[in-house]
Amino acid sequence: PIALTDEVTGLAAAFATMVAIHSGVGQVVDVNLLETMFQLMGPLPSLYALTGEQQRRLGSGLPYSVPRGTYRCSDGTWVAISTSSDSVANRVMTVLGVGDDERFASFAGRVEHRDELEAVTAAWCARHTREEVLAAFDAAHAAAGPVMDMADIAADPHFAARQAVVEVDGSPMQALVARLSATPGALRWPGRRLDADGQAIRSSGWSAAT
Repeated sequence: PIALTDEVTGLAAAFATMVAIHSGVGQVVDVNLLETMFQLMGPLPSLYALTGEQQRRLGSGLPYSVPRGTYRCSDGTWVAISTSSDSVANRVMTVLGVGDDERFASFAGRVEHRDELEAVTAAWCARHTREEVLAAFDAAHAAAGPVMDMADIAADPHFAARQAVVEVDGSPMQALVARLSATPGALRWPGRRLDADGQAIRSSGWSAAT
């Protein structure tokens, strides 16, 4: 839904520019799309270079943490689940009804039996609504959250309390990500409105079709 590579490269370029300004030395800032996304691969290049291991595709999962990913609920909504510590994972196994299954009693066991545990997790979520899944994980002090669409975000009290959406000249948009205490900053210009210059362009001989 968004041009992720362009967005992240813009952030990298902005950061590099600020570093260059802080240095006080005139220099060229070299940033490109390919290497920006390559950085987001984390340890995978080192893993391959040092061991020859090629990590297989895991969707939204991680190689060392199972279950972890997004799962469809009975009401058609989705949840994101993470079990990055052994104690949390053990509580989640109880929630899923497999707390006594020795295959899933350790990190190594859960990774070894990834496909079986992923199937258990997916089936359990498919039997419950999103609210039921979130309530069960909350009671188990385990990490889970709703996969939200824009309608969910617009109605979410946390986003409202954080003022994550602001209105600039009548246009709602995301607020600044970083909130600085002394110099908080603000969005002052939303950009040109749709078709703001349309009449001027069309009067020059261009049609709406072109």
